[in-house]
Amino acid sequence: MECSMIDHRIITETLIELLPDDTELFVQENDYQYLATFNWPITNDPNRPHKRSKTVILKIHQMAMDDLKNIGNKRAAKILIDLETYFKNQLHLFEPNHNSPKGHPEPVEKWEVTSLHFLNSQKPVKGVKRRMF
Repeated sequence: MECSMIDHRIITETLIELLPDDTELFVQENDYQYLATFNWPITNDPNRPHKRSKTVILKIHQMAMDDLKNIGNKRAAKILIDLETYFKNQLHLFEPNHNSPKGHPEPVEKWEVTSLHFLNSQKPVKGVKRRMF
């Protein structure tokens, strides 16, 4: 990896690679934290052909963003793989279906990433493969 930091653009590109193709992804740019909201169509209810999954709000706290921006070239690739693994684990465990009535907003699930989140990405989740160098 050529960059010396992991920023909003790199995080968003990583998410886009992992999310379903028809995901609506909104990223709020600011210098302090990373905030993204996303959901996608689910086709399990014939009475609601436009039903969307639960909405995920992903927040990467300021201290974690500071850590990501200051990791340096030598650790950037490994940390990016850890972040990708964390997202894969969360998506694997995520249940997108819900029973929210038509006309009501989808339920919201919050994923918060703190400076300690990399410990969680190290724990294997059955069915999720960690990318290797």
